[in-house]
Amino acid sequence: MASDSKLPLVIFAALATLIAIPFLYDFIRENRRPVLLEARVVTATESDPVFREGRRRPRVGEKVEAAVALRFGRPGKPGRWLAPVEKLAIDTVEVEHETGSWPDDGRTLRVFWFSVENTNLGGGLNADNAGERLRYRTFLAPEMGRTLRADRLPEFHNNDHIGDQSATASGGAGTVRLYARIEVVESDSDLRPLQSITTAGTEAVLRPDFPAVFRTTDFGEAIDSSVGELFGLPGFEPRSETGEWNDVTVPAFQMTFTDLVSERMVVSSWTLAAVAVSGEPTFDASALTPLGKCIVTPDSVVRQGQMTKLRWGVDVHPGDLMVDGNHWWVLLKDEGNGELDPADTVLQSWGRPPERTTIFASLESETTRVEHFRYEP
Repeated sequence: MASDSKLPLVIFAALATLIAIPFLYDFIRENRRPVLLEARVVTATESDPVFREGRRRPRVGEKVEAAVALRFGRPGKPGRWLAPVEKLAIDTVEVEHETGSWPDDGRTLRVFWFSVENTNLGGGLNADNAGERLRYRTFLAPEMGRTLRADRLPEFHNNDHIGDQSATASGGAGTVRLYARIEVVESDSDLRPLQSITTAGTEAVLRPDFPAVFRTTDFGEAIDSSVGELFGLPGFEPRSETGEWNDVTVPAFQMTFTDLVSERMVVSSWTLAAVAVSGEPTFDASALTPLGKCIVTPDSVVRQGQMTKLRWGVDVHPGDLMVDGNHWWVLLKDEGNGELDPADTVLQSWGRPPERTTIFASLESETTRVEHFRYEP
């Protein structure tokens, strides 16, 4: 081929190469960007500062922090962990990790934190409705912030379309479960992420490695502090065909109701009382010493038959139990006059999450006759 005929081909090839170079550069750069591979929620406490997966039972009042650990990868390189924490353990083993920002110029991370809660706050429970009423879902928790290290633990967000339940917890008590969605974006205002990944979802809530924090509280020496872990849980009153309400099997989980209380998934009036005095969701009823019956009105509490008032420290003590049918109260403290009256403080759960309230506020009728017990194992 003559040299003059080759010249156009050379020029065409050179132009094509020049045009292709930017596209080739972009292709190589995109293929070398870090890719999200895995995300896990990890927590740490003051007494155990290593951020790790799974369940936490902090001491009363102990601060708990939550963060997301990300594993990312690049072509031809092993995955690396990224977490804004000093010490990180994955699958019970401390791992080396990066602590800085997302390692990709021009791109950043945004995090959406969620609490994991039951869709219902309580009510009646039987084999037919258990599957519907014991459903857990995620609730957006903006108070936790938008970064890999949460600003705080979440509030309780499910109000069951009735009212705010966050005030029912006492002193930061209650069980919280955590979930997060992490996105890679060019700008926080982007509607669509370039990449996204989530942590373990609601299908894993019963796994030991699911991120949950069981927070206790101090109600005094007579009350087991683990009762604080029951706050925020839905309060159900289970019934079975045989009338046994304490240990009915819940088909949705293939576990007994008592087992679900142990897993801190649900609570009932009886199991709240049992945990408060024994630390377990049930106990031998023969350990309850009957102390008589009382008549409770909005104005007074008196011993039936004698019509005398009960004195704190003599006739009643913190941790005493009162019951009307299946509705149990745990006596907490006197409100100042030395006598048991409707203004005194109790713990209860009756078709709703546990709450610290007064005898008066928990009454269902003008006059209630209750039985008085003391747990004496």
